[in-house]
Amino acid sequence: MMPSETQYREYLPSPVLRSYIECYWHYYSSPGLSIEEQPVKRCLPLGTVEIIIQVDQKPCVIYNSQQQTWEKSHIIYFAGLFKDTSFWKGSPDSLMFGIRMRPEAILELFKLPVACLFNCVIDAEALLGTTAKNMVNEMSGKSSVPQLVTIAEKYLLNRLSNLRAERNYVVEACRLIRKVQGKLSIEALSDQLYISPRQLQRNFKELVGTSPKTYQRIIRFRNAYQYVRKATDSEIKWAELSYELGFSDQAHFIRDCREFTGTVPSFLITNDQSFFQTLEVCPTYVSFAY
Repeated sequence: MMPSETQYREYLPSPVLRSYIECYWHYYSSPGLSIEEQPVKRCLPLGTVEIIIQVDQKPCVIYNSQQQTWEKSHIIYFAGLFKDTSFWKGSPDSLMFGIRMRPEAILELFKLPVACLFNCVIDAEALLGTTAKNMVNEMSGKSSVPQLVTIAEKYLLNRLSNLRAERNYVVEACRLIRKVQGKLSIEALSDQLYISPRQLQRNFKELVGTSPKTYQRIIRFRNAYQYVRKATDSEIKWAELSYELGFSDQAHFIRDCREFTGTVPSFLITNDQSFFQTLEVCPTYVSFAY
């Protein structure tokens, strides 16, 4: 089992999958604490979709904000494209493995609308059937990250081999929004895709579950989070950073931060250990021979 000092880490996928998969990750929950005593982890809305596997088949617990209760997870599940911070706790002495995907990968690799996963957690077996079940069975009991990555890559590459080259301007819009770091207007985005703003907004909402403007805001916030993780509070000039990242002013940045996290920007620095994603990807040490 993973030692506690490597509690959470992110890993690069193989080059052929990097257009679709942002990273793989593992998280090990300490054995000495009950599930009630496990630290609460905050998962920020960073514009991605996850497939998460409880490798030891011990469910974690996820906070249901609508019901205001902690609920057991499935063994393999999708954590969708969120616009709110989600909260969860690991099961004692257990290993979680995640596949963090760009949202359009759900459309391309799994032929599912991201909208069906928007702001929610869903049993992956219900959507993927035997594919999800087989991946869980292969990963069960494994504690080596290279082994887990190899298993995940096998299933994802099989999906990739069935991918048909066809134009989808929602997919293109997602990629363009990230490329320009959320700094294009909807009109400029539509012009670059050669479609009308109304058509883009309608189809984006239908497939992704939210508007292109909201996705842009999420990406701007993600870029801000990535920046502040690497700095100290005293090093950051918040007003200058706000303009640099595409916010209209510092108040705009603070409003978005409060909406997405429930807290102020400086909290991201002073309490960085309470946030789950580090966005600090390591090599996998897997020999990708494909």
